[in-house]
Amino acid sequence: MTNTITLNQFHDLLSDAYAVCVNDTLYFVGYDTDDNPYIADNDGQDYVDLSTVDGDIEVYKNYVTFWIGGEAMQMLFLDIKKPV
Repeated sequence: MTNTITLNQFHDLLSDAYAVCVNDTLYFVGYDTDDNPYIADNDGQDYVDLSTVDGDIEVYKNYVTFWIGGEAMQMLFLDIKKPV
């Protein structure tokens, strides 16, 4: 069963995330000067503005799917912890 969420609900989910995996690539979550979330790779080169999501945001058991600029995105939230 698939649930859809609003862009604001998606942004709320991201507020607790430090890093995500999108289409098998590691990205770090950040916020621009207007508090819009984005993801970028470690060098800040591969930048994706997450306020530009097209259509439905679908929530599955282990991931979220959405579209940006016609490209399908599959996002896994990562639980990264400080080493003991």
